[in-house]
Amino acid sequence: MARLAEGDRFPAVRVETVDGPCELSERWRDGPLVVTFMRHFGCSFCREHLEHLRSIYPQIREAGGDVVAIFQYGAEATKDFCDGRQLPFSCVGDPLRAAYAELDIGRGSLRQLYGWGVVKRMLPAARAVGGVRSPQGGDIAQLPGTFVIAPGGRVALAHYSANAADNPSVESILAAVRAAAA
Repeated sequence: MARLAEGDRFPAVRVETVDGPCELSERWRDGPLVVTFMRHFGCSFCREHLEHLRSIYPQIREAGGDVVAIFQYGAEATKDFCDGRQLPFSCVGDPLRAAYAELDIGRGSLRQLYGWGVVKRMLPAARAVGGVRSPQGGDIAQLPGTFVIAPGGRVALAHYSANAADNPSVESILAAVRAAAA
């Protein structure tokens, strides 16, 4: 599949919850949905991104939206990871990374994972989230991506991360959620 752009229809990807399989299309019927694909449990940039999403979650909810974080692990491990961080939004699993593949969220090159721009961001991100952790079985080369889906399934924001440290700003996520809710 080609990479998505604003206005494209988001595919009906399936993910795992502790209650069984779920199609994400069920989640954007009533309001915008922020869908963020994470790298691995140990990723400092991902844990920082989760904290940023937590900080704006009340504003996302106020606009009628919600958030789903997708990890490359099974549903139970993903739920445990997110529950341990007391995240107020859903976390789901994609252990075969089928949704990552369907959206063309690929694996990074050495430069995308360890280039100067990534290394420069590593220490501040690690400090913000309590240090660097192991990938805990995840693919360390997996890149992240974040999307905002409007009710009806159209993409309001498509952010394919250029490298491991590249996550969209909270301002751009909120702007997309508010525009999708209008």
